[in-house]
Amino acid sequence: MSSRSQNSHNPLRPYYIPPLEAPYESIPTNSSTSSIPASISSVAAAAPTSYSILSDFQQDYSDYLETPSVGESVQNLLNTAILKYTSVLIGQPFEVAKTILQCQFVPKQEIKPKKATWPEETGVEDDLSDDSDDEPTYFTSNVSPDESPSLRPTKALNGRNRKTTDRAGYVLEDKEDKDIARPLYQIRQIRDGAIGDTMKALWAKEGGWGIWKGQNATFIYTVCASTMEAWTSSFISAILALPDPGITEMADATHPMATLGIAVASSVLTALALAPLDIIRTKLILTPSSSKPRNLLPALKALPSYTIPQELILPTTLYALIPSVITLGSPYLIKTKLHLDPVINSTSFGFFSFIAGVVELFFKLPLETVLRRAQISVAKPEQTIVPVGRYAGVVGTAWVLVKEEESGKWGIGGLYRGWRVGAWGSVGVLGLGIVGVQQSQTGEF
Repeated sequence: MSSRSQNSHNPLRPYYIPPLEAPYESIPTNSSTSSIPASISSVAAAAPTSYSILSDFQQDYSDYLETPSVGESVQNLLNTAILKYTSVLIGQPFEVAKTILQCQFVPKQEIKPKKATWPEETGVEDDLSDDSDDEPTYFTSNVSPDESPSLRPTKALNGRNRKTTDRAGYVLEDKEDKDIARPLYQIRQIRDGAIGDTMKALWAKEGGWGIWKGQNATFIYTVCASTMEAWTSSFISAILALPDPGITEMADATHPMATLGIAVASSVLTALALAPLDIIRTKLILTPSSSKPRNLLPALKALPSYTIPQELILPTTLYALIPSVITLGSPYLIKTKLHLDPVINSTSFGFFSFIAGVVELFFKLPLETVLRRAQISVAKPEQTIVPVGRYAGVVGTAWVLVKEEESGKWGIGGLYRGWRVGAWGSVGVLGLGIVGVQQSQTGEF
């Protein structure tokens, strides 16, 4: 009866084929288990082991799991390193020019306390003058103009001789009139804050080595910063039993504010730990190519300490904290408050992300300028490619840039030197996002 029931098919499961063998290993029973009821022992015998579950998983999903070999892993690592180095190589000339503009001392245009000489008016109407010979010439001098140089007519101020004056009549000093004496290793002063003019001056002074100074230091700093930041965020997340910000999006996290705090804290800790390397990078950019040492390790050994100096703690923390909050928190706000999905509303999401990037740049550039001046004041190089402005604390340096140096038309230009690099970067990201959306829509239809 039992054999017939085993061989016969169940009418409710007509397509079921019983297995030829037991898929799982049975648990051996001994004398101690003889007293266990048969129902419990049968369930225990049918329980799968961890090894059998893992083997079944690998067998069923082997086509979907890729296990690269050692050679493939090394090749992928080299490809990633080459791509990262190439991206740093492309952006390094702009970074060098921006750093030079931020640290350069640009004095305000001075006003010379002398009156301007105005030309004589020659367009006198004839009908207003009376040429009667009978009237005495009370105001006519008996001395000829050739004998008295003071009576000679003044030449009209035209072309190069014309001077710009203010309303009081004082002559404004031209920035190109006076050739300021500077050392041979320094470039000319860049007043307008133009990135292109700075790169041209560097190329004319030092060639290709000038615009790619600090390339290796920037590459090592970028790799170390990304790696250490990811490791720090994972470590803090594991301790606090929270999702890793590098894996889970903040909008999908159970505790978004805690996730944001972990990401920002990891960014700040990374910046503080890698501050000596950042000091060396700034020093290599602002010193001439002929100054020694130019290698990274000797420059690190020349530092008084391998930890962050005390005067750099506050500017480094602010520079890492405020931009990170805006950059990491803006996608969460756009998705939750504005209800815009990056997939469904890609164009609107990209536009508001661009606005968030502009806001981040508004806060980042003044903090970066203050930090770069603090770093070069700590490094104390003997020679710099430009005259370097002084550092007087976070608020004091901002006051110096606005009140003591050239600040542009709006009075705050000194805080935003090199803003074109970040602005064009944000515009480029927005343009690539729009082009990508249009291409995806074209491909779908």
